[in-house]
Amino acid sequence: MVLIAAWRFMDWQNLSSNAGLQHRFGFALVLLVCIWSIRAGVHEGLGIHFFMVTALHLVFGWQLAISAVFLSLIGMVWIGTEAWQGIGLNGWISGVVPILCTYGLWKLQRRLDLFNPFAFIFFVAFLGAIVSVLASGLLMTMVFTVAGVYELDTVIEQFWIFVPLIALPEATLNGMFVAGLIVFKPEWVALYDEERHLN
Repeated sequence: MVLIAAWRFMDWQNLSSNAGLQHRFGFALVLLVCIWSIRAGVHEGLGIHFFMVTALHLVFGWQLAISAVFLSLIGMVWIGTEAWQGIGLNGWISGVVPILCTYGLWKLQRRLDLFNPFAFIFFVAFLGAIVSVLASGLLMTMVFTVAGVYELDTVIEQFWIFVPLIALPEATLNGMFVAGLIVFKPEWVALYDEERHLN
């Protein structure tokens, strides 16, 4: 349903006529599959990996970000990294939840009238990535414990030990990437209003 909504509100005309956007989107898909293929964890299903969805959302907007998450999961199924039965759950944990967290902070930044490049980098991109990792981890914990797949103690010992180790690097990567783009290619960042932020 989320994917259908994304395609419903997609600016298909801009996507079909903008070759540069198509190339960047294709590169993002390949990069996302590569990043998501590298993960840490002990028990099956309790792996953790970098998301990079915060930057993806800020650069492309939520419609293309959702589409990229879905297509990347299809790619991971194709190369044998993921099972097709997990596409829905993985899409929520690795895609929809991080996008919702980033969108919420972006809307809060605008509501607080924090139109400053540093606020966009640190509040939306950096903090957004940390909140995304924590929120996704909480959803994953809830799913596994409620479904009875793992005990809560097991999830804490085998999964949450990695969360603090990946949250800060995740925030740093997203923050640095977005900072570089708004300096050199601000027009590539869909959610960044250069004129309003610089004024």
